[in-house]
Amino acid sequence: MKTWHARWALTDDGWLSSANVTVGADGAIASIEAGAAAAGAAPADLLVPGMPDAHCHAFQRGIAGLAERSGDSGGDSFWTWRERMYQAVETLDAATLHDSALALYRELRQRGYTSVAEFHYVHRPGGSSAIETSLALIEAAAAARLRLLLLPVLYRRGGFDGAPLSARQQPFGLALDDYARLLQALAAHRSEAPHLAVGIAPHSLRAVDGADLARMLRLREALLPGCPVHIHVSEQRAEVDAAVERLGSTPIAWLCDNAPVDRSWVLVHATHATAEELRLVRERDAVVCVCPTTEANLGDGAFDIEGWWRAGGALAIGSDSNVGIDPTEELRWLEYQARLRLERRAVLLETGSRHPGTSLWQRAVAGGRRALGGAVDGLAVGAPGELLEIRVSDPTLSPDEAMDDLVFARRTTSLREV
Repeated sequence: MKTWHARWALTDDGWLSSANVTVGADGAIASIEAGAAAAGAAPADLLVPGMPDAHCHAFQRGIAGLAERSGDSGGDSFWTWRERMYQAVETLDAATLHDSALALYRELRQRGYTSVAEFHYVHRPGGSSAIETSLALIEAAAAARLRLLLLPVLYRRGGFDGAPLSARQQPFGLALDDYARLLQALAAHRSEAPHLAVGIAPHSLRAVDGADLARMLRLREALLPGCPVHIHVSEQRAEVDAAVERLGSTPIAWLCDNAPVDRSWVLVHATHATAEELRLVRERDAVVCVCPTTEANLGDGAFDIEGWWRAGGALAIGSDSNVGIDPTEELRWLEYQARLRLERRAVLLETGSRHPGTSLWQRAVAGGRRALGGAVDGLAVGAPGELLEIRVSDPTLSPDEAMDDLVFARRTTSLREV
């Protein structure tokens, strides 16, 4: 058990002055009380809940910055970037995956992410087995002190047309029976790894068909009831067009019509979602995870963050390709996208707030916690004791002003792990 005495603490009910925050032996917040410093309490300036990284491909950090030149024919895109990603996969095995994930996870921890959802589809690189690569990620997260939601991905086909996986995609593929055995092994391993939770992840509707998805959901019910379900969806216009051609529907509309989408589901990207699709997602209370630095880097497009925010939609952020690894950068991009479209400032505000820094942090923590399977938002009793200290060099700043500085400038604030 450990207690911190903070000048201010960002709780679910707002800023609490002179706050004693105690984390119990189980790693959860045991109490939050205002008052003089408790005996033995460690001093802190501003305490805030750590940020969940709701979508991560750890191995892709290895190509960050190496895929920025145009191809010979010009017109560089997500699809040409993907070829560079395939080259990176060819250099991996379980050992190198562990090392690259550990280096990344330590960086994420230093920047303010305290938990991560690893969307893991490189199951069998370099002769390694699916359980070996999964254990490599589990061990890396433990060493970096990150709580991990491991999402073994089912990746069964090369496109909506049912094409088989290409030679370069073979490390991603698992037969359904092999996928079931992997889930069983990981479910059993949770007792040995207290930092570990397990979910399921159909890669995308281009990589699994309706029958595959139905089988996955039956496995979930049998092995991991109620676990998070994450899926890439509507990231690329070409994906949306192919879905309309092959499925007769846009991807998110198809999911809402054919799958039990609810608050345990996380739709990653949803970049080209229509207003009607977002209404359906909000109605089902699912989380949308946006990854602004990756989506910008790949030229995907921009999610309708203003509409989703106004609707009160559950929002999470992810480092994704890890070209950007700072949660404040993801939040800043969201606000700046809204400002550029609307030609005004301070757009993404919670009711009663005038400060986007605090509003963005709280909304993304709440949605991220849900995306990782948590039952308690933010900084509250029963929530994970994943705390960050924000140190403020200008004592005249209010805590909300300090959060704005953290997200938009870093002029007078710095972030510290506790």
